[in-house]
Amino acid sequence: MRKLIIFIAVFGIIANSTAQQIPLKGVVSVQNSKTQTGKTQYVKNAEVTHPNAKNDVTDDDGKFTLNITGLKQNIQTQIAVALSGMYSDYVIVNEKELLDITLGRVTPVSVFICKKGDLEQRQAEMVGINMRKLEQRMEKDKNRLQKELEELKSKNDYLNVRYSQIKDSLDIISKNIDRALERIKEFAQTMVLENLDDKDDNYIKAYNCFAKGDLDSVKYYLRDDELNKKYQQLVQLQQDAKKKKELAAILTETAKAEEERYENGINELIKEWLLLAQTAAMQNKYEEAKTYYQKIISIDTTNADVIFEYARYLSSIREYAQAEKYYLQCLKRYRDLEKENPKFHLADIAKTLNNMANLHKDTKEYAKALEEAEEGLRIFRVLATENPKTYLVLLAQILHNSAIIYQSIKEYSKSLEKYEEALKIRKMLAAENPNAYLPDVARTLNNIANLYSDAKQYSKALEAYEEALKIRTALAADDPKAHLSSVAQTLNNLAILHSETDQYVKALEQFEKALEIYKKLAAENPKVYLYSMAATLNNVAVSYKDIGEYAKASEKYKDALPIFRELAAENPKTYLANVVDVLNNFSFCCICVKEYAQAEQYANEMLKLDSTALQGKIFIAHILLFQGHYAQAEKIYKELSQTVEHGNKTYKQTILGDFDELEKADAIPEEHKAEVEKIKRAIGE
Repeated sequence: MRKLIIFIAVFGIIANSTAQQIPLKGVVSVQNSKTQTGKTQYVKNAEVTHPNAKNDVTDDDGKFTLNITGLKQNIQTQIAVALSGMYSDYVIVNEKELLDITLGRVTPVSVFICKKGDLEQRQAEMVGINMRKLEQRMEKDKNRLQKELEELKSKNDYLNVRYSQIKDSLDIISKNIDRALERIKEFAQTMVLENLDDKDDNYIKAYNCFAKGDLDSVKYYLRDDELNKKYQQLVQLQQDAKKKKELAAILTETAKAEEERYENGINELIKEWLLLAQTAAMQNKYEEAKTYYQKIISIDTTNADVIFEYARYLSSIREYAQAEKYYLQCLKRYRDLEKENPKFHLADIAKTLNNMANLHKDTKEYAKALEEAEEGLRIFRVLATENPKTYLVLLAQILHNSAIIYQSIKEYSKSLEKYEEALKIRKMLAAENPNAYLPDVARTLNNIANLYSDAKQYSKALEAYEEALKIRTALAADDPKAHLSSVAQTLNNLAILHSETDQYVKALEQFEKALEIYKKLAAENPKVYLYSMAATLNNVAVSYKDIGEYAKASEKYKDALPIFRELAAENPKTYLANVVDVLNNFSFCCICVKEYAQAEQYANEMLKLDSTALQGKIFIAHILLFQGHYAQAEKIYKELSQTVEHGNKTYKQTILGDFDELEKADAIPEEHKAEVEKIKRAIGE
């Protein structure tokens, strides 16, 4: 049975059938067959078609010729290939190249095929190996930088420029661990398409090193100075071709062949530098990676695919201004190409818009982000209608991203609308391929549940959280390293929901489960998971506080406090507020269990860190009152009862609310209860 792999689409003007024929030659072979066995396996009886030519079938050497009529030289066209017999279960590898063939070319078109599923298997192996090696390298880099940082700290050399550089590098490395998997998947997805049969030995060796995660060896085989020499030789080849054109006054076959040799050579050179760039990126050698990417772009300023990859890399290392610059270049190039070939580059335009929207979300430029996301969404809707198999995945992705942007600006109804549409698509995709798409289903369910919880639609939120948890738990059973953190995230969210609906026992059970997971993850990777561990400790403490178990709450606050202090020492802007919150709650719990010295210590520390945190003064007044210093306490209560809190209310309600909670906790000493009533009357007037 024949299996059509690529559908026909031609761009150009159709002339009558008596026009001049333009031969298009090519060869079909099995990808990497020569590299693996020492002999190229050519594909016989593959049918090659074009609407303006008589069909041809490949011979014993895999060769075919299409004599195309009615079209002009140098226009872009496409061919279709149908496989049969022993190759009926194979797929086209270099599909994209067959969609963009220059008519009139001299060098044959190369078509590579492989067994169905081979690309995915090789990609999975390459991703797995490189992810493990990358985590090891990142851990080594972090340890080295941390040691250097500690040396600067020991010398009290905080003003040293190197101190800031190390802190930034540690921050980026930690964040890149989360992003690394996507980056490696992208690199692997591109690399498995390579046919090594027509590559030189050095490139093959470098490729194999990359595939095995041996990144340090890539540069041994692909030397930058040798690539520069090769580039100069190719430039000379192009100049020679131009001279021959001028001498002949017409485009001779020889000159054209040399031009094509130049173009093919440049393409191969770009792939070699690209491999160096990707290797440096995975090793967190930021400047080196940027140098290689910039070399490629300087050679071929129109290579939108490389510009896109470079922009994405810049965004991943938070160089947003430069990333935006290259995304804009990329977008302009794709739009120009789209004008030449309508609909041919629509998907590329939409992908670029999606990434720009994510960038502007990260820089909090939400108006730009929404404009780009909505335009990308319109394009993917059209493409998914025409070709759902290819574009439904991308449509779901941009719907999810759009929902996050709307959620960021608190437009919850629009956000929910986008999430639900993305969820419908992802559930449909997961029904066909659960391993690939179930994590996306769970992620969307988790975000939908968050929205329902914010809207106080708790039954709907509970249903979505539980469905997400069920999926993530099953995934974590198969691959705990990849999915355990997601399980903890949903457990934490579900516990918060139960707290909000006064189901404290359930909440505590789920918080404790999440905490155990985060403790395990933080032990292996503290830079990534310490905050999550501390935040969950805080949540457990709040739950104990809500049910009046103040001693247990204090234990958890005591565990969370040093972690938040450590995080705040490195990044006060982000984490100082967490320290103040924990001190606030810890101090109150200490009052409830009558540990006044500790309560006063934490209240004073809170005021020292944030002079506007007047709750600390209220706690000091409580401590004074309960230790028999009525006059001093009364002075503070009266002063604060007239002080405006955040918003328009005064601290009077806060003081009275504290007294109610302290009374329920039986924390007011019997001998001072009458004084509490006197204070309540005094500030209530």
